[in-house]
Amino acid sequence: MISRLATTAVLFLASFTINAQTKVENNTPDMASRVQACVACHGAEGRASTEGYYPRIAGKPEGYLYNQLIAFRDGSRQHAAMNGMVLHLSNDYLQQMAKYFAAQNPPYPAPAKSTASATELEQGKRLVFEGIASKKIPACAACHGQALTGVEPYTPGLLGLPRDYLNAQLGKWRNGQRKAADPDCMHALVKALSPEQLNTATAYLAAQPVPANAKAAAANSLQFPLQCGTHTTTAAPSSNNVSPEPIALNVLSEQEKRGAYLARLGNCAGCHTAEPKKPYAGGRAIETPFGKIYSTNLTPNSEHGLGSWTADDFYKAMHRGISKNGNYLYPAFPYTDYTKMSRAEVDDLFAYLKRIPAIAQKTPQPELQFPFNHRPLLAVWRALYFKEGEFKPDATQTAMWNRGAYLVNGPGHCAACHTPRNTLGGLKEKLNLSGATIPVLNWFAPALNNHPVEGLGKWSEDDVAQYLQTGVNRHAASYGPMSEVIAHSLQFANAADTQAMAVYLKSLPAQAPSEKESIGLGQRTLLPLMQRGENIYSNTCAECHGKKGEGKARQFPALAGNVNVIAPNPANSIRMVLNGGFSPSTRGVPYPHGMPPYRVELSNNDIAAVVTYIRRSWGNNASGVAAVEVDRLRGNN
Repeated sequence: MISRLATTAVLFLASFTINAQTKVENNTPDMASRVQACVACHGAEGRASTEGYYPRIAGKPEGYLYNQLIAFRDGSRQHAAMNGMVLHLSNDYLQQMAKYFAAQNPPYPAPAKSTASATELEQGKRLVFEGIASKKIPACAACHGQALTGVEPYTPGLLGLPRDYLNAQLGKWRNGQRKAADPDCMHALVKALSPEQLNTATAYLAAQPVPANAKAAAANSLQFPLQCGTHTTTAAPSSNNVSPEPIALNVLSEQEKRGAYLARLGNCAGCHTAEPKKPYAGGRAIETPFGKIYSTNLTPNSEHGLGSWTADDFYKAMHRGISKNGNYLYPAFPYTDYTKMSRAEVDDLFAYLKRIPAIAQKTPQPELQFPFNHRPLLAVWRALYFKEGEFKPDATQTAMWNRGAYLVNGPGHCAACHTPRNTLGGLKEKLNLSGATIPVLNWFAPALNNHPVEGLGKWSEDDVAQYLQTGVNRHAASYGPMSEVIAHSLQFANAADTQAMAVYLKSLPAQAPSEKESIGLGQRTLLPLMQRGENIYSNTCAECHGKKGEGKARQFPALAGNVNVIAPNPANSIRMVLNGGFSPSTRGVPYPHGMPPYRVELSNNDIAAVVTYIRRSWGNNASGVAAVEVDRLRGNN
């Protein structure tokens, strides 16, 4: 069964110190070039328009923009495109974005012609400026300013926004999709108003022109201090750590620090954290071809976590895949790799987990199909695919090679994503690390061996090390599941461990992915697709990725020879064109460049054409892409 650590695609491992040889970017980023991924939806300079669903963000208070970006990143505000775009960006980078857009002041377009009646507009005006005294509902202007242009530092303006957007946001506040810390004023107010009343307010707001040189009012311009939860900053802007520790390392013993290091190696938090505010408390759904399994609670809670476990219990689970109660563990938990860890290391990890804050959270029962929901049948699977035993060094290899082999094949469990599986979820050992599509997630994890075209053959050891710690090198930039791995694990790797992994991976004999290409398109279909794709690429992509797909070093990845582009499964390329995204913020590259989403601008046929073009140009020779493949992924973020 596939591991959700397939979701986190733990390619290698991590430690706590950054490679001193990794070049750290300047701390004063050129935000205009970096926010191109944002303006695709929000318009040039964040100005938006009256016609679309996307709001104007230019000139909004910096604190408001920052809080919303944090909410999108941490999941308390839901919008699939936004959630994915900022998922692995640091607090510091989000503040830089907020600061940039808050400083923009392009002219507002004229409001769209209103279809509301004069009576409705007048009712809306009264609600906006007077509220409803009988229901103790204050006027919108009481919080958003008499000019309705917002109030520093956290309250947004209400003018210059499309009515559809205003209605959608009020609807989300009403049904609880948008939330704020207590007291949640917006939810309470919107719930107290009828849909008809809300419609008159949005009709009035959308019909109003924006005053010239409109700016948010000063906080002291209000008649009373704001107390609502929406105005509370939710994260420290100074923090550049996208993956904070659940407990300060300086309060830990030496053994517990080693355990914290090992938790980073395996990216334990990646699977065992469903909510950012409940680290290691489990409950994250692990999607497998056989159904859902939920990660367990690793905190020292006595009822639902490891509070009653002994070191022997924990070692048995890690080394043999057997729980404290004697049940076989589902191999979504990669004990098949963790069995290679020494008893001393397992004890260190256990000591750390016993030290982190206890959280009372029950693990949901698995939701597996018959017969996979019968644990005793795992005995058969284990007999076929599980070999118990600690890692044994190869005496013919160097200490560095052995260290890399141990990390990649043990705590790093790279095979969970980068090795193909059979119909029972067992790894095909003869194809180890040769590349595979991650089941259910449908991202392609490329070959990690020395294959010259579809692996790391063109990468030097330094290229590999740089990619592991920063997510970017001269050949590629990380997106998708690999970004999660780098953000939460690999960016913390020390120089020795990173180099060891690079040495080991570069030593692996070349082996191309065994997976067959998805769809073979005939020449009569390919020719018009290529012509259409070339035109789209020239107008949309070439400015960043180059006329010949050469890219821009450490900014936009090359597409020529890119293993993600030429993979037998084109899912990675299709997803990137559809959804865009940023590489993760790391200590080596704190302000990565991003790619805009084109799911609205480009049709399925357009995306099929441009992906076909980049897969078959500049020496790339992969299969073409049909529109049906794009359609299949359009609804799957």
